[in-house]
Amino acid sequence: MASSIYQQSIDKQRIIVTGEQSSLITRLVRHVLASNQRKFDFVPTGQSEPTLTDAPVLILETKDQLTDYHHHILLLAGNPTTGLKELEMAADTTPKGGIIIYPEANKDLKTLATRERPDVQAIPFNTYKHEKQQGKTILITSTNEKFPIALNTDSELSSISAARELLKKIGISSGQFYRAVSNFQP
Repeated sequence: MASSIYQQSIDKQRIIVTGEQSSLITRLVRHVLASNQRKFDFVPTGQSEPTLTDAPVLILETKDQLTDYHHHILLLAGNPTTGLKELEMAADTTPKGGIIIYPEANKDLKTLATRERPDVQAIPFNTYKHEKQQGKTILITSTNEKFPIALNTDSELSSISAARELLKKIGISSGQFYRAVSNFQP
């Protein structure tokens, strides 16, 4: 299956999202892209025969055969649902100019992601800066703008941060991101 997906997506930017938070992160990313009328294809874990379009981006939510997709961006979404050895192999196959996004608080994934690789950028994410007001969660931007959101646990706020880092790398501006994420419903 993986080689078939790769053959169908050879001209696309391929993004792998893997780990325990991968489902929420891919939902957030898809919501923001769709809200901004950006074309993308999505292949969830276990889908064997996806139908791909002419979209320039392919998002793969997967936990196995990570090296078979020849990714450009690898997002390590929290604790791995696969072994660290497989994640290490996937990280090592990140091409020059590629990106690995990882949770800074996870020491194992930080060590794996930040190991020296030629021309591969390692980008950390953390729990998103926020405040609580009357039982609601408010995201706080770097310019101190505030956006109420429907998510509120540390895990969910970490997923927002991961999605933000990924979306920055595929051309979504801050304004586009915050407008879309403020109307995301879990």
